[in-house]
Amino acid sequence: MSAADFLLYEFPCNEKIRMYLRLESLFRRYDWFCAQDSSVAHQAAIAALFDLLDATARSDLRNELIQELERHRQRLMQLRGNREVKQETLIRTLDELGAAISGVAGTVGRTGQSVRENQWLQLIRTRQSIAGGTCEFDLPQLHLWLNQPPAVRREELLSYVSTLMPIRQAAMLLLRLLRASSVRNDYTARGGACQLPMNRGQSYSLAQIWLPAGSDLVPEVSANKYMLWIRFSRPDSDHKLHPVRTENIPFSMGLCSLT
Repeated sequence: MSAADFLLYEFPCNEKIRMYLRLESLFRRYDWFCAQDSSVAHQAAIAALFDLLDATARSDLRNELIQELERHRQRLMQLRGNREVKQETLIRTLDELGAAISGVAGTVGRTGQSVRENQWLQLIRTRQSIAGGTCEFDLPQLHLWLNQPPAVRREELLSYVSTLMPIRQAAMLLLRLLRASSVRNDYTARGGACQLPMNRGQSYSLAQIWLPAGSDLVPEVSANKYMLWIRFSRPDSDHKLHPVRTENIPFSMGLCSLT
């Protein structure tokens, strides 16, 4: 199955995975803006930087990541010597987990604190709350920076997120391991809805739903430890969602868990 033929929707089933998915999205956005040469894109990168700083501001995020990484490392260490598991891949994954734990544990103080205290960036952030507040006559120093060579601006932008890289690498590793655990099956939502009981003793962290790329349907998912609900809706020309009630909708779903 080609990824280009399908549209993937991912729904977190707990707050930890919700945070990791948000970080993944924010870092991707920041990467894209930084990779451009346009001054407009680099100004948008600064706005994306503020979103990243807000998302990583939780004081307990570092400890939470370390605990989650360590939990997975201990679980995988039990597979050493298991002939049904590729030991080379296992050792490589354990090394990655160990490096991620060391990276997050090695961060000093509050990640991104120096950027949060950067007076120039905070001035831009204050002015951004005003419509058009970052025009060149309001922030001439920003205008000067935006007219620097793209490579100079890019180097500075990348330096701002350097202290966040251990957080990024840890969250992305956890998401990669989670997605690799996906168990995929085909289902039919009769009357536009589907309910699936959770396996006894099994807790899922992420639901993946694949629909054909040309589909105009939007899935909505809610879950608890007993049941998973999927409801399909269709947007109108104003993007307002209307529940589908009379169609049987085939779809594929993968449930991911590392417990």
